[in-house]
Amino acid sequence: MSIAAYKQTMAECEDPRRIEYLVFLRITLAIEEHREAGWRSDALKSALWRNLELWNILRADLVDDDNALPEGLRAGLISLSFSVERQTRMVLRGEADAGVLIDINRSVMRGLQGVAQAEAPVAMEAAYGA
Repeated sequence: MSIAAYKQTMAECEDPRRIEYLVFLRITLAIEEHREAGWRSDALKSALWRNLELWNILRADLVDDDNALPEGLRAGLISLSFSVERQTRMVLRGEADAGVLIDINRSVMRGLQGVAQAEAPVAMEAAYGA
């Protein structure tokens, strides 16, 4: 099966927002599970790197001209992605706790579920100083 056919099948089978939610959920649960082990834990490092990879992919999608999200939401999420990057570096150096990353991911997950207002990522970005 070609990549295009696979993508088409996924688009027909499941809501993309649901898929994004599940990816955020899996990574966030891994961070939560290994958070207490501390910044030297290989399992936490792995979860943090997967989270950073997710946010980098998200950022690449957000800067694409074909992205259909409103400009303000895109800008807020892009800014938030840089905050995630900075916070991740701090956690990996043992200078911060992973709780902020968990909070950010949970906020995005609520937005993907339609619980939070569309501006929630912008509010999170302001709260965590992007």
